[in-house]
Amino acid sequence: MQSNKVLTIEDISYVIKQKVIIENLELTGITAGDIQDTEPIFGEGLGLESVDTIYIVKGIEKEFGIKVDIKKINSLRKHFYSVETLAQYVLSHLQQTK
Repeated sequence: MQSNKVLTIEDISYVIKQKVIIENLELTGITAGDIQDTEPIFGEGLGLESVDTIYIVKGIEKEFGIKVDIKKINSLRKHFYSVETLAQYVLSHLQQTK
């Protein structure tokens, strides 16, 4: 995903849904369109478990070329609430690195 193209929040949300969540976690029977931007990623909502956090972090790092300090995951938890909050986190991080 890393390129010189300016990504919109919609682009980022789609990549999070398709690449980071569905493909990275090898989920079957679900499409990016099935995942609501505002539904919780963990627990109720999408139903992922906290152990899946590491795979989401690695997917974010791979797809967007940003580093997420896993040691600070507790302070970053609010950003991992939904696709929407995660996309906003990624977008702000990408804008800081310009």
